[in-house]
Amino acid sequence: MTFAASERAALGSLLLELGSDAPTLCEGWSTRDMAVHLLVRETRPDAAAGMFLPALRGHLRSVSEQVGSRDYADIVRAWASGPPRFSPLRFLDAQLNAGEHFIHHEDVRRAREGWEPRTFGTDDTETLLAVLRRFGARLLRGSECPVILDPDGAPSIVAVERRGVTGHGSDVVRVSGTAGELLLFCFGRTESVVTVTGDRDRIRFTSI
Repeated sequence: MTFAASERAALGSLLLELGSDAPTLCEGWSTRDMAVHLLVRETRPDAAAGMFLPALRGHLRSVSEQVGSRDYADIVRAWASGPPRFSPLRFLDAQLNAGEHFIHHEDVRRAREGWEPRTFGTDDTETLLAVLRRFGARLLRGSECPVILDPDGAPSIVAVERRGVTGHGSDVVRVSGTAGELLLFCFGRTESVVTVTGDRDRIRFTSI
């Protein structure tokens, strides 16, 4: 089972366990909102485009309301069963959804008291590192200073370069932690367990 698939299964089970009104780390979202987002993103590309294109946000809102009117458990199970049979996403799940499923699984896990960071084996850590390398720089591109990510046991990642001083300039901010925690940090999750050396307030988080 791929990392994306295992995170899908775990998140689906947790959403069913907690019910439709549990909080998440996504501001204003309940678990129902999360489930609707996941299902619309995967099964309604016409509406999901509204996540990125302002002109389609009204359509996204309308479709989300329609999907949200369904039974909560049905919404979760429909998403947990995977992309539609003939959807290209079925064949690209491992590549496209590893980060999405991990981030949103943690959004639900960490909204409850008593959560602890998870540990991952070598293969899953490599998957998280690949996602971090792909998106880290994009998510931190608005930062006002150079930013270096230092994943445990892996080479540093220059996320933001400024004036060629990254790596030795006094203006650099370094962020260290496991691959998963760094990924959560880059996505703006304040509950991430990382160590920041330098002026954290100069880091700016942006969407993909």
